[in-house]
Amino acid sequence: MSNQNEFKKVQLSSPHAILGKKGLTDDFLTHVQKLLKRYKTIKIKVLKSVATKSNITSFAEKISQATNSHVLDVRGKMIVISVYELKK
Repeated sequence: MSNQNEFKKVQLSSPHAILGKKGLTDDFLTHVQKLLKRYKTIKIKVLKSVATKSNITSFAEKISQATNSHVLDVRGKMIVISVYELKK
């Protein structure tokens, strides 16, 4: 399956992980790394209690840096990250 098709599939699916009030902990980042190893492209939901517009993009960047992945999309409170970079 191509990266584009995988991205579309993940975008329509339910979130793989939920970022809650504890924020970016080591446990959360290791969980994301395991999910990336298994699924290659994952969707993360950020809860309302943690989320602001600028905050979500900074969370996405921090997660991608910590897990050596690429941010594919940030929409509302959803973040889609992948091991692969999306080709345009």
